[in-house]
Amino acid sequence: MNLAKEAKSIEDKLVEYRRHLHMNPELGFEEYETQKYICEKLDALGIEYKKYAKTGVVGTVVGNGDGKRIMIRADIDALPMQEQNDVEYKSRNDGKMHACGHDTHTSILLGVAELINNHRSDFKGTVDLLFQPAEEGPGGATPMIEDGAIGNPPHIDAAIALHIGNFFKAGIIGYRDGPFTGSADEIYITINGKSGHASAPHETVDPVYVAAQLYVALQGWLTRTIDPVEPVVLTMGKFVGGERQNIISDKCIMEGTLRTLNEEVRNKIKSELSEFANNIAKAYGATADVKIIKGYYVGVNDAMLNKFIVKSYSELFDSEGAMEMPKPVLGAEDFYHYGLGGKIPVSMFWLDGKNEEKGFVAPNHSSQFDIDESVLYIGSATLAASAISFLND
Repeated sequence: MNLAKEAKSIEDKLVEYRRHLHMNPELGFEEYETQKYICEKLDALGIEYKKYAKTGVVGTVVGNGDGKRIMIRADIDALPMQEQNDVEYKSRNDGKMHACGHDTHTSILLGVAELINNHRSDFKGTVDLLFQPAEEGPGGATPMIEDGAIGNPPHIDAAIALHIGNFFKAGIIGYRDGPFTGSADEIYITINGKSGHASAPHETVDPVYVAAQLYVALQGWLTRTIDPVEPVVLTMGKFVGGERQNIISDKCIMEGTLRTLNEEVRNKIKSELSEFANNIAKAYGATADVKIIKGYYVGVNDAMLNKFIVKSYSELFDSEGAMEMPKPVLGAEDFYHYGLGGKIPVSMFWLDGKNEEKGFVAPNHSSQFDIDESVLYIGSATLAASAISFLND
C-alpha cells in the first residue's frame, strides 16, 4: 500500500467535497442535506451504511476476515455565524458557517472511506465510518451512542478522529497522550433582587450590582480553593439585567462555561458553586438560583492509539512533522464520549491547516476561519493507515 500516493490522487475530490459542504452549512440536528450528500458518496463507493440520531450516518467496511473493530469519526455540523471570507466557496446560508472545520473533517472521512474500501483485502476486522451531527451543540455523540451507532452493547474496540486547526504550519499533526481537551459545563445563574427607581438604590436590592460582585468573587474563590497547578476556567460570557437606564431591575441573569482538565476538580466546583453564589447574594439581600448543565467530558487520549497514529503519519509523510503537544487545550469535544468513561480507547489529533502566505491564519470559531486545502489528503491517508495498522496489529 502507498496510502499517501493514493490519497494524493483523490485530492481534487476532497477539495470538491469540502467546498460543497462549506457552501452549504447546517446547524446541529438540521444536517439533512449534509446527510444526503454523505450517503450519495457512500452509495457511489458501494459502502453500506445506516442512519442514526436524525442526521447521523455510519458506513461500514468489512475486511477479509474476523478481527477487531475500529471507528473513525467526523463531525458534520456548522456554527451559527456569518462568514466574512471573500472566497468562491463562501457560505450560501446566511448566519451559518463551517467556522470550526467540520466540513474538512467530513471531506477527509469521505476520503478515508474510499481508501479503506479499496483495501478491504489488506486488513482483518471492520472499520466504521461515523459521521456525527451536532458537536457544536447540543452534542451529537451521546444521541448517536444511545441510538446504537457503535452497537448495543458497544462493539467497537477503539475510536480515532482528527481536528483541523491553525496553530503551526500546514501538514503538521499535533498529538498528546493523556488529557487533550477540557470538560465543558454550562452555568446559568439568576440573581433575584428587588426593583425600584435608580435614584433610590437604598430602597432596592440591585441584582446587577450583586451579579458584578459575584463574578469577581467567583474568580477569587477558584484561585483560593483549587490547586493552582490545576487548569480551571470559569467565564461568564453573558449578562442580562435591566430594561431602562433609570430602573433598577428585579433580576440579573449570568450565563457562562466551566472548563477543567480534572474530573475531581470539575465535580468539586459544581457541587459547591450554588452555595457560594447564594452566600455572596445573601450578603447584599439577594438570592441566587444556580443551574448547571453537564457538558462534555475531559478528553483523554490513549497512548497505544497514538503510537499507531504517529507511526502511520511518520511513515507516510514526515517524522519531523508529528509534534507532541506540550499541553492540552480547554476547548471541549464530545468525541470522547465514545470512550464510555474509559472503557474504550480513543484518541484525537490535530491536523494543522495554517498557511501564512495564503492568508490562512484565523483561529477556529472565527468568522474568517479557513484552511489550506492541501492538507486534506494528509488527513485521509493518516486516518486510513492508522486504522489498518490497528486492525492488523
